[in-house]
Amino acid sequence: MKMGCVLFDLDGTLLNTNDLVLESLQYTIRTHLGTVIEDRELYKYFGQPLVNIMADLNSSQAERMVQTYREYSAEKHDYLTKVFPKVPETVKELKQRGIPTAVVTSKLKTLACRGLELFKLEGYFDACIAFEDTEKHKPDPAPIFKALEAIGFDVENHRVMMVGDSPYDIICASNAGVISAVVEWSLHPREVLEACKPDIWLTDFPALLNYL
Repeated sequence: MKMGCVLFDLDGTLLNTNDLVLESLQYTIRTHLGTVIEDRELYKYFGQPLVNIMADLNSSQAERMVQTYREYSAEKHDYLTKVFPKVPETVKELKQRGIPTAVVTSKLKTLACRGLELFKLEGYFDACIAFEDTEKHKPDPAPIFKALEAIGFDVENHRVMMVGDSPYDIICASNAGVISAVVEWSLHPREVLEACKPDIWLTDFPALLNYL
């Protein structure tokens, strides 16, 4: 099973933004709802578009909550964002091998690019498809199709791998007809991920090189 193209989710896959997301969610919830929710109860939101998360938490205040979250997250971003082990070395190897790559994320492009630039990763990807690039979002296949279009790849003729950490990434890959790979450092419960039937489990980041 040799892949000709690799697509990556960003948060929770390439970049460890777990603390940033949790702290930003908790701050927003305290500010607007005056309560605290256990961190583990918020894991289910990881990978969803922010507008969907806030609509689920409180539809009447969703718009203001989105704004609060984005402002707080932007302020704390550089302090709370880390890169997962072996990510820089692995994406560099992909570049050297000439494997087309793209980031497919549900966050806004400005902050997505900021995260890549923070760790000098931006030059290793051929495209970055963010929230504003498609009308429909994961688990709809539209972001994957947009990424493949951006890098000139045809899913019908090439093996494509989508690497992610959430059920939305796995289902998005399935809906697009591409190979799904899930990282084992995901905060989503294993049984939830298994229920989505990913094609590949990655124990560490360099493991994806075994499929190229």
